[in-house]
Amino acid sequence: MKKNNFYVTTPIYYPSGNLHIGHAYTTTLADILARYKKEMGYNVFFLTGSDEHGLKIQQKAEAQGVEPKVFVDGIVETFKNLWKLLDIDYDRFIRTTDQDHVDAVQKIFTDLYEKDLIYPSSYQGKYCVSCEEFLTRAQYDDDFKHNVCGNVAIDFEEETYMLKVSAFKDFLVKLFATDFLIPEARKNEMLNNFILNNLEDLSVTRVSFDWGIKIKENDKHIIYVWLDALSNYITALGYKSGDESLLQKFWSDETEIVQLVGKEITRFHSIYWPVILNGLGLRTPDKLLSHGWILNRDTKMSKSIGNVVNPIDVINTYGSDALRFYVAHNLPTDRDGNFTDDLFRESFNINLANNVGNLLSRTSNMIMKYFDGSLSVNADLNSEIMLSAKKTIKNYQAKMDKYNISEAVMEVLKLGQECNKLIEDTRPWDLEKEGKIKELELFLANIRQAIIVICYLLKPVLVKNYTRMVTQMGANANKIKFENLLSDEIDFAKIVTKEIIFERLK
Repeated sequence: MKKNNFYVTTPIYYPSGNLHIGHAYTTTLADILARYKKEMGYNVFFLTGSDEHGLKIQQKAEAQGVEPKVFVDGIVETFKNLWKLLDIDYDRFIRTTDQDHVDAVQKIFTDLYEKDLIYPSSYQGKYCVSCEEFLTRAQYDDDFKHNVCGNVAIDFEEETYMLKVSAFKDFLVKLFATDFLIPEARKNEMLNNFILNNLEDLSVTRVSFDWGIKIKENDKHIIYVWLDALSNYITALGYKSGDESLLQKFWSDETEIVQLVGKEITRFHSIYWPVILNGLGLRTPDKLLSHGWILNRDTKMSKSIGNVVNPIDVINTYGSDALRFYVAHNLPTDRDGNFTDDLFRESFNINLANNVGNLLSRTSNMIMKYFDGSLSVNADLNSEIMLSAKKTIKNYQAKMDKYNISEAVMEVLKLGQECNKLIEDTRPWDLEKEGKIKELELFLANIRQAIIVICYLLKPVLVKNYTRMVTQMGANANKIKFENLLSDEIDFAKIVTKEIIFERLK
């Protein structure tokens, strides 16, 4: 069934400190997908936000002598500022302290409780305060250090309510037989380590601190962070709010639902979240994309090591498009990726300065030099480069439809390389010397049309520079669509702009 709507989410980020480049990675990927789907004609809803409850937040607020809400308010503003700098165009920024979310989560708890899917109990085991996570034995070493964050897990025993996850084993096995979770390696990890290996019920309330949403059934208990946090994906659409029009639109069978998460929180999103949804009688997302970490020289970024990259520093130095491009091209989602200043500059110079930027500059200069900025012919849509452009569009869409953003960008860059090689092989400057003006004009019209394809396919990535790029070819940015990329419908004005859009980094 052809779906008309697209709903994409990031995790909601924990405001215990400043965001780092890993958060920018996930959110940029989601933004690129949202922008691509809009170009494809979908109705799009893009959600991000902040996860503001829990023991760690309460402890940090107490250490600063302020109320938890006051503590998180300041940090949330830095989140929103980063998304603005990075040209993230979200539809809602949800906070778990938003009243509509609080009310809905209480109702979700009651609903699951009344269905006997939540029951009173007690919990005893190891707990990671930093990650707000109860740990299985496979998640910590002999020194009780959590294998994700490296912090020592504490002994924990507390009265709690448990979500009856163990009752959903057959449901999860069936779900994991589909391609719901990608990449494949992550799916196998969840199956073998959790679902098929003593699937445990989940503690969903706490009584030892009070910074959270109180349940109505027992006011000693607050809802533990994961039931609270995971529910945001539907409460943001108005679930149990009295107005579920957005939910009916964007959580319907007519919607393609894609959720992006870092691999460290895959268990919560691939196991507990589908269980909650199934318990509520709601559908499961189409896809959960669990991407890898960003490493610095093959080492996980860590405050203690001092190798954390601040995305604002990168944006201030190189611009938002440069960072968006690196994320899109150099950080494939199916494995860990590296980020260093040297790798960043090398990628920018090779791909944006030498390939795309050079192609734009030399082509516009030749059109201005030989034809005073205006070509009187359109591209030959059956020429070799136009057939390559047509193939590029097809391959790009196929990759993007499978959320393989890095591979999609590579397809576009290959077309740029082909255009640059064609210019070197054809030597248009020699055509001018030989008086082959008609041949030269048609050649430049073909290259110009291919450049429009390149620019348009990079539009979801290069947000700030897209208009400058197509304007340098004499095109109107607002009139270019997938439908007319390879047609005579694009009206080209006289080229009057001489500029280097992607200047080589030294």
